[in-house]
Amino acid sequence: MFTLPNGKITASQLLFPVSLLAFVIFIMLAFQVSQLMRDRGMLHQVYNGQTKAIEEAQRVQAQLNALAMGTQKLSLKGDKNAEAIINRMKQMGITVNMPPGSAPAAAVAPDAMPAASAPAAPAAPAK
Repeated sequence: MFTLPNGKITASQLLFPVSLLAFVIFIMLAFQVSQLMRDRGMLHQVYNGQTKAIEEAQRVQAQLNALAMGTQKLSLKGDKNAEAIINRMKQMGITVNMPPGSAPAAAVAPDAMPAASAPAAPAAPAK
């Protein structure tokens, strides 16, 4: 850069370096914005992928709950195999909670059940 004989720098001499610096900053910001938009799009894709997986997991969970409640109802009606399954589930720490109003009368008054319906021994695991 050239200076005037009196040692001062003119505005026209500063115009190019300042313009170049402003252009570089603009390009850098544009790049950052484009990266942010791309990352945002990728996050939306991941989120949408997770919501589908969560919906599928909830559907499977509802099916398993329905199966467990059906087994519980059969157990309360006296089905020995269902009782064995429920007892095994209890041993594993799984409890089946029946929704209110769906439990049969035998579930409300367990002392009214006949003495012959004692819990069956757990079924032997299949080999």
